[in-house]
Amino acid sequence: MGSTIKITKSKNMSFKKLSFLYLVFILFLFFSSPGQYVVHYDQMRITQTELNQRLNSKLSTYSPRNNDEKELIETTIASIGALDSLGKSYKLFVEKNLIYGDKLRENQFAEKEVRKGTLAQFFTEINEKIETAYSKVSGKSLKSEILNLRSFTGQDFQSVEFFFKETPNGVVLSILEHLKTIYLSNVITELFKQKIVLPKYEQIALQDASFIQKFKRMLVLGNVFEMSVKPENKDEKPEVRINGSIQNLKLNPSGLYDLNFTPTTPGKYSVEVNIGEKRLFTGFEVMKPEFRFIMEKSSFDAFVGEKMIISLDTQFFPSKRVTFVSDKAEVERDGEILTVTPYEMGLFYVTMMNGEDKVDEIALYAHEPESIEVGLLDISGEPSSLNTANRLESLNTFWQVVSFRMTVVNENGDKKSLRSATRYLRNDLREIEQNAVKGSVLIFDDIKLIGKNRGIVKTGRPIVLTK
Repeated sequence: MGSTIKITKSKNMSFKKLSFLYLVFILFLFFSSPGQYVVHYDQMRITQTELNQRLNSKLSTYSPRNNDEKELIETTIASIGALDSLGKSYKLFVEKNLIYGDKLRENQFAEKEVRKGTLAQFFTEINEKIETAYSKVSGKSLKSEILNLRSFTGQDFQSVEFFFKETPNGVVLSILEHLKTIYLSNVITELFKQKIVLPKYEQIALQDASFIQKFKRMLVLGNVFEMSVKPENKDEKPEVRINGSIQNLKLNPSGLYDLNFTPTTPGKYSVEVNIGEKRLFTGFEVMKPEFRFIMEKSSFDAFVGEKMIISLDTQFFPSKRVTFVSDKAEVERDGEILTVTPYEMGLFYVTMMNGEDKVDEIALYAHEPESIEVGLLDISGEPSSLNTANRLESLNTFWQVVSFRMTVVNENGDKKSLRSATRYLRNDLREIEQNAVKGSVLIFDDIKLIGKNRGIVKTGRPIVLTK
């Protein structure tokens, strides 16, 4: 006899309470998230699409023996195209009505556009055409799978009702892929007179894939993802998919199949390579371009009219068309060095552009400059002595002298001043300088300068000379 264990009434009651609370918790969890299953259909559809692409490839290898078989193949391909057209209508509906999140659980497309809309007749005609072509070749019918269907409770439905009555938006594309599988699997089984056997692949790791040339696992948006595949058998043509989409490969003279793929958005990308019976799964990541710099090699003490240096960290830049602009500074780039000359005091921005697109920017602050150093230049623009000087000029080319005062003070303390409304040493200035006795002091002060942007006036540092 089996043994039994006796428990007290209080423990029995505690156990029943605990079981009841578990039941309440499960019901609460169920009712608080109804319909969340639909979010998984989009991922499931990827697998369905992959299966249908392989079935389609197998069908394309069949050579029809008569007109009926030829018509069946053509009708199958046309029917799949019609379902794709229906899928495009759904995608336009999604875009127009912003179908995402909780709206995936609603059924507007199935009810309004299909069952009670113009797409119901279109959907029915697709199934009727494939049924007619299939029964003509096989002598059998697909009605129970695509036209007149029966539920688990034994209730009969027409195809539009069965597939689209109260169907959530998030399930629509998966249903269309399901119908493609029905078409293809039945037609292939009938034409080939054998069960469908899909190709078997040996899944290998990247380090074991000798047919793959090296490629970058991380790149910046705007750069091109490059990969080369070299089959061990020249008769084998590789197939490469990125995020499930087949890519175009170009065979070069050395026997390599080259892939050049330009990502359009940042994020992680999956890569699948099929060659012979080998399959490789790998991937790469695309980063958003960023304005990065090397701090220890850069100077961020910005002064109006003075050059500051930014040492760029170019590994985060797209390889082509990157430029830098600012509306309050002159910006020049030489390789990895950015030279910035502010026009105005205060906050300003330097923006990184990729073609016409703004990628990133940094904020900088320009301080008011200190007194500007000024020198005497000769007529050719070279530094000179007083005897050969032609004009006063700022040593920083951002600034230009617009006026100054020259004062001569002799040994007795007598002084004489003249003002120039230009940067040049006029004849009258030259005359008082020449008439000054030896040992006199010449002072150039009250020097006014203007910046390149013509908006800022500053004072230059005085020049004191002894004759």
